[in-house]
Amino acid sequence: MRILDRQRFWAFFKAYFTCYVSLVGLYIVIDAFSNLDEFMKRAEGFVELIKVMGRYYLLHQALYFDQLGGVIGMMAAIFTVTWMQRNNEHLAILAAGISTHRAIRPVLFSSVIVSGLSVANQEIVIPRFAEEIQKSHDDDGMVKVQVPSRYDSRGIMVDGSWADRATRTIINRFNATIPYAVFGAIRKIEARQATYVPADHPTAPIKGGWLIRAASVNPPVDPALLEPGASILTKVKDTTGFPPPCGDPALVAGDVYFLKSSLSFKAMTRKPNWYQYATMGELLDGVADPSSDRTELADITMYIHVRLMRPILAMTLLCMSLPLVLGGYGRNMFINLGFALGNSAMFYGAVMLCQYLGSTAVLVPSLAAWLPLFIFALLASWRWDRIRT
Repeated sequence: MRILDRQRFWAFFKAYFTCYVSLVGLYIVIDAFSNLDEFMKRAEGFVELIKVMGRYYLLHQALYFDQLGGVIGMMAAIFTVTWMQRNNEHLAILAAGISTHRAIRPVLFSSVIVSGLSVANQEIVIPRFAEEIQKSHDDDGMVKVQVPSRYDSRGIMVDGSWADRATRTIINRFNATIPYAVFGAIRKIEARQATYVPADHPTAPIKGGWLIRAASVNPPVDPALLEPGASILTKVKDTTGFPPPCGDPALVAGDVYFLKSSLSFKAMTRKPNWYQYATMGELLDGVADPSSDRTELADITMYIHVRLMRPILAMTLLCMSLPLVLGGYGRNMFINLGFALGNSAMFYGAVMLCQYLGSTAVLVPSLAAWLPLFIFALLASWRWDRIRT
């Protein structure tokens, strides 16, 4: 690595750090003061409040980096090149017989490194802390969450009232509608409470479904069909080994059933935009998940393409913006910088417009994600040839 390369690398990461701290720091200050009351609901005393706020914003750094990494990388590259021109370093480099493309090579490599870190952040860091990142400012993990209606792989519709995340239990109301193909007639299960028993539960005699308490089946099912192994619905006579009920056991006294279902507690309580915090493998599983409705399926499909295109689009934006700074003959460098920033606004506006058209089914998801590349890659290639060498 040449001295010139080390200097450019150092200048890029200084600019990146400065831009990141400035933008994210300003957002944190505004957000913290706007939601101070919500944070105080989770903490008693000043020291605990600082710990709660510190953990919240530390975990959200992964989200901020994911959302702003490409924009700040482009800004850092522009500031690095602009500062090189301001100090007349670019003229000296050209006079030494070094081409502009060779001089900015470290800037391009630095942008590739940032894109790689962004991919690692999206695939490793964000999914690991996804549940905490999605919490609101006043959510300490004990707040009940609403339960939407979903279908499992057999076409069973499950819905409920509220969910307790600590015990993985749907409380107050649990309904399941079993289709005609299972028992020869449509059956509806109504219950006060349902606890999810995962397939790896250590003590439960039946696993991979919902333990339903204080339940009734209408119309009734032949008892012979409710024996263990006879169907997906089993009447439980002994709850030994199963998770205990949530709250007062007297409130859920009555018949107990076990419903085998591919719907997990996580699937029942996930937020509408859960796929933005998932790994690529989880996105592919979401496409095959029967509980995903058509709108959600289209969003997941488009987001898979968006995830694949994000590093390429970041480099396309960089190749579009740098020529506006390096190829401006006779223009003030700050004017060139302004043109580059305006170019970035146009680029991201077009990307968001295409994604909106994809989410509203105006464009197919794949075309919505790839269309910005088709448009701007040609423009970036044309501009790149205009760089002064």
